Amino acid sequence: MYNSFFYIVLFAGLIPLLLLFIKGIAFKFKRAGAPFVWLTAIATIYEYVGSVLLQINTNYWFQLYTLLEFVAIYYFYFKLIRPQFKILFSSTLVLFLIAYILSFIPSASFIATSATKTITPLFVIMGSTLWVRKLFIEMSIPNLWKSSQFYFVSGFLLYYTSTFFLFLLRDSMLSVNSDFHDYWLVNIIAAFIFRILLSFGAWQMKSN
Repeated sequence: MYNSFFYIVLFAGLIPLLLLFIKGIAFKFKRAGAPFVWLTAIATIYEYVGSVLLQINTNYWFQLYTLLEFVAIYYFYFKLIRPQFKILFSSTLVLFLIAYILSFIPSASFIATSATKTITPLFVIMGSTLWVRKLFIEMSIPNLWKSSQFYFVSGFLLYYTSTFFLFLLRDSMLSVNSDFHDYWLVNIIAAFIFRILLSFGAWQMKSN
């Protein structure tokens, strides 16, 4: 049952991109959420082919994905909140890149990797807070249920806050408990809800 649910969640990552193709806006990357939708679909294909079928070591992929994930999320919130808070955004980007580069140095990799895993969820919380602030000030979205921004922000906030400690403490958990399925199930459920919200957000993107 666990494996079946895993594959359902995994291939659900293709649905948001499929919806963008149906709406004819898959290649319109100026939309804030489009890069992350593409990244989710690419990650889904790689994880199935590379990790499941070919059993390729996932360390290199996760190292690359960490960078692409942050860039896509950064682009999303920058598009939503610009031109305000440029200094805050720039500082966060520089801090992340420094930590990411240091993660390749063996002597500093553990601390640097933990830093990159910390910066992304903290940036999501910060970006979501600023988006809500802007929403109440400008009152530019009359119906949140028809806003793609609302579904994307909700998805980011739910997923990255619910899995923050899980990813941060993964190595420690593995060292004290060989059965990681109970912990990892939290990530699977969070990812499933996240991808549902991404699908709603993709469907609500305007086609013009």
